[in-house]
Amino acid sequence: MTYAMSHPENVPSLPPRFVSFADQGIYLAHTSLGQHAVIQVLWRYLRPVDLDALRQFRDNLALGLLARLIRPALLPFGRHQWVSAPAPSAALAVAEPPLAPEAIQAWADAQVELPLDPARGPAWTFTIQTFTDGSTVASLVVSHCIADGLTVLTAISEAVRGVQRPPLSPAWSVWSARRAATILGAELQRMVRDAPATLRALAQLAGAAYNSRPTYTVPTVVPAATIADTRRIVFPSAFIRLPMSLWDARAQCRGGNRSTLLTAVTAAFAEALGRVRDDSVTLLIPVSERAGLPHTGGNGVALATLKVRVGELRGRLHTFQRRLRATLLRTRREPNRLAALLPLVPFVPRRAFSAATRLALATLGDLPVTCSNLGHCPKDVLRIDGGAADRFCFRGIDHPVERRAIEERRGVATLFAGIIPGFIILSFVAYQPGVVTSPQHLRALIERLLADYELHGEFFDA
Repeated sequence: MTYAMSHPENVPSLPPRFVSFADQGIYLAHTSLGQHAVIQVLWRYLRPVDLDALRQFRDNLALGLLARLIRPALLPFGRHQWVSAPAPSAALAVAEPPLAPEAIQAWADAQVELPLDPARGPAWTFTIQTFTDGSTVASLVVSHCIADGLTVLTAISEAVRGVQRPPLSPAWSVWSARRAATILGAELQRMVRDAPATLRALAQLAGAAYNSRPTYTVPTVVPAATIADTRRIVFPSAFIRLPMSLWDARAQCRGGNRSTLLTAVTAAFAEALGRVRDDSVTLLIPVSERAGLPHTGGNGVALATLKVRVGELRGRLHTFQRRLRATLLRTRREPNRLAALLPLVPFVPRRAFSAATRLALATLGDLPVTCSNLGHCPKDVLRIDGGAADRFCFRGIDHPVERRAIEERRGVATLFAGIIPGFIILSFVAYQPGVVTSPQHLRALIERLLADYELHGEFFDA
């Protein structure tokens, strides 16, 4: 196991690099709720691994996009900043003794439980485990506060190629009074520069509140049954890869493309879980806002929302494909109303963040399912020890949560997808009371679901 390594700390003259309003909002939601979202990437080798190469990969990661933490602002209502992560205190090691292959999923889940702290570190972990069938699995788990899925893949690709990023401001431990004064001045200047955007956000919020007064109604939500079980669980997951040629053939014969078939499978996933309201499925589709921009922030996506009638995607897909394309284009082109309010994030008290987040969770009456498609993964991500891994997958998931809390949220469901040479990789994450509460339940559901589409593939631990 290892932790992120810092850049050299003798860089007192570096100006502060402020986080985006979105990244600060994600961090504040994490600290107010204590619910930590992470990105996990897994590699499986059916051959001996090159430990020296993996050690070099780990060290390169610690000099790239992941070599950072979030420093909360010194001033009330100030912007948080990126700072260099501290040096690791442990060498790269392979856990012993080897485990049975049947334990791969349980081991992967255990890595999600390792402590992460985006402010004090570590913000990511890299671990390795051998198995009695001769295989080896490597796991990288990254706090979602410092990186989204595309950023993590970029960081991995750069680490394989030995790319280093410019250093950030030093951590608290190497600060001086002069450095603190410099940061305070920079925060004040930033608040002044942010003032116009803050005032516009206040005006928009006031206008929206005024216009919605006569017609505002609270969504009708059937309350979930409250249970007393406080056991903490990791959401069940299932990782599978399918031949790209098979996927494309099934999409073509139904009049769609790769993305449309993925959306259809996601809608069928929602139906199989029972996440249906008013005879429709609600899909949330992350859309990258990084087109043409450098990967310097932690998170950069907008959410497209799409309603699909039950049974709508069981036949030809060409009509739906046009609607999907129009929705994604509209999300990219039109101003994001929520984004316009983000300049208010530094002014929201932590208690209000907690209340607002809990209100959002309590009103998820549409039972949405997320369809996150990262598209073509850089080829380098498979080669962290110099040769291509035999299996590769990734998922976004929460640190273990109380079973009571997730059932009060009415469950969760997400499908992650990416393309590697020759294959499309799918990662299903779901917990649905009474339907899916274990990885075994989820795997059986996925096998039936894919069979309905005449699709078949290999699970990560097969």
